[in-house]
Amino acid sequence: MDGKLKFKLQISMRRADDDSPVFQKQDGERFDKPITVKLNVGTKYNVLFTTRPAMDIKKVVLKGEEVALELQKREKPEEKVFVYHADWSTENEEVTKSNVRTALPFLIEMANGMTITPTIQAKFYPEKELSHSKWGQEFHLLDIECVRKDASSALEVEEQYI
Repeated sequence: MDGKLKFKLQISMRRADDDSPVFQKQDGERFDKPITVKLNVGTKYNVLFTTRPAMDIKKVVLKGEEVALELQKREKPEEKVFVYHADWSTENEEVTKSNVRTALPFLIEMANGMTITPTIQAKFYPEKELSHSKWGQEFHLLDIECVRKDASSALEVEEQYI
């Protein structure tokens, strides 16, 4: 594909059991990322991947495990947006110790061959512990602006938590 290519990829998460939001906290410069997303171990999450304009996602690997993707039906077929849904379980995760964070690396392979590798910084709380994990600001999405200036250059990526 020649010429400039610009698109947006958004990653959002919600608890699968009750469709409640996931929360985040500001960590400043104490860790690799300024934001930490709060999750519970032993919990299933709905993860949504939205592309604007609509672009096909071929494969998603989350923390080393490929997740099954399902393209959601669009309410308005004329919308230039694709939304993919994946289920992800934290069954095998361990509770994060105090003052430690866990990286959730994504490998997102687009149908056109481009690969995007964002990472969400997370803290895992015990399964039934909800006072800390559901406290703070709602994590709406990780907004990723992707720009490829020409066919020979790498993809430039800018991440923003919203």
